Amino acid sequence: MANLPIKTKEMHSHHFDSTIWNDFKFRNDDIVISTYAKAGTT
Repeated sequence: MANLPIKTKEMHSHHFDSTIWNDFKFRNDDIVISTYAKAGTT
């Protein structure tokens, strides 16, 4: 298994909540793109 980044803190605001990732099971071929809402990323 690849060396995945380790979550070091949780972020909470009216824009985001990082706790949604706590139970997510990553696979070796997953790609996560994270941007602010309505940032124009498609």
